[in-house]
Amino acid sequence: MGKLRMRTTKETIESIIPDSIRLTLKRIYWIAKRTQNKRLYIRKGKKAELGYRFRFSRKDPYYTYIGDGSVTEEFNVWNAKGGDIIVGKKCWFGLHNIIMGPVEIGDNFSSGPFVSILGPRHPALDYEARKKKKTVIGNNVMITTGSIVFFGVNIEDNAIIGAGSVVTKDVPEGAFVSGNPARDLTKIAGKLWKMDNLVQERFKDNQMNQK
Repeated sequence: MGKLRMRTTKETIESIIPDSIRLTLKRIYWIAKRTQNKRLYIRKGKKAELGYRFRFSRKDPYYTYIGDGSVTEEFNVWNAKGGDIIVGKKCWFGLHNIIMGPVEIGDNFSSGPFVSILGPRHPALDYEARKKKKTVIGNNVMITTGSIVFFGVNIEDNAIIGAGSVVTKDVPEGAFVSGNPARDLTKIAGKLWKMDNLVQERFKDNQMNQK
């Protein structure tokens, strides 16, 4: 009977309060909760900045650490409900990034707009990925626009992820990967870059000769 009376009272209160007021109170509650989370559970280094409308949620005992000089652009959504988010120094997160823990990111990381680094709750993860403890991204890594990094992936130092890539496997040091799913295109890209450099050198030589 006690449970029945509680449910009836709650339903009565909800029927009295208009929907617009309930939605406003709910919005105020979540704004206050996220503000508290940012103030208490994000540890920032020197000159670290969080962009406009930075949204952060977490569960005990997890927290987030952002290293010296790291910056997030507007409308980032960070979720530490599954584990800690650790970010190194001088990192840059583009517009509308989604970062889900547990993840550890090294120094000098940069990402373009609409990049997602997923957590362990993603339904498409296979069994091997679910066994991993966290996503690890090394130093000097660049992840370009619209890319998705699945949970448990290890991206080593100096790697580049091409635009719109879906990274489901580990990326070796200094590699260039792209595609869905992402493939190692380092050799192909290297040949193209060499050709591009050669064209630029010939263009400069022609300009010098014309002078």
